[in-house]
Amino acid sequence: MKPALCRLALWWAVAILPGSALAADALVAELEQRLASAGVESANDYLNALADSALSRFNRQTASCELQAVSLALRLARGANARAVQAHEESLRAASGRCPRFILALVAAAEVPRVCASQAAWGAAQTARELRRRIAAIDADALLRATAQGRACQAAYLDELRNTRVTLRVASPSPASPER
Repeated sequence: MKPALCRLALWWAVAILPGSALAADALVAELEQRLASAGVESANDYLNALADSALSRFNRQTASCELQAVSLALRLARGANARAVQAHEESLRAASGRCPRFILALVAAAEVPRVCASQAAWGAAQTARELRRRIAAIDADALLRATAQGRACQAAYLDELRNTRVTLRVASPSPASPER
């Protein structure tokens, strides 16, 4: 009876889950295996050798806070392959807005400023809005406020808000020109 139920559950999963979800899980499993057997560089090289859609799919999983993808992206972001590292960090930045507790629990202290930053695709107004929202979310979360990682993340957001392209300052009025 049990094998029949297992086959039925497997058939049901295959019928319901889209092919991309199954492929994404297979991708994460393959990357985990490559990471364990050959290291970070091998896993990133493999991911870069696949079509861009595979890297995009993996980074969407990371950005949506899927446990295994986030954990793997954090480890892969420690590699030397600039293209892969940049993509992983960008997806981790997206995830840090959705699940900051989870991200900050996994990152090392030195990685906080790279993860707690704006995304490259945001314009100035969206960046300012999102950084303020993230700062407020950390401030409203007693656990994040109490941890060194949470305070470091909030400080990184605040620093970016004050000292980068999103800073909008009011120009000082020019002295009145004398009338002739």
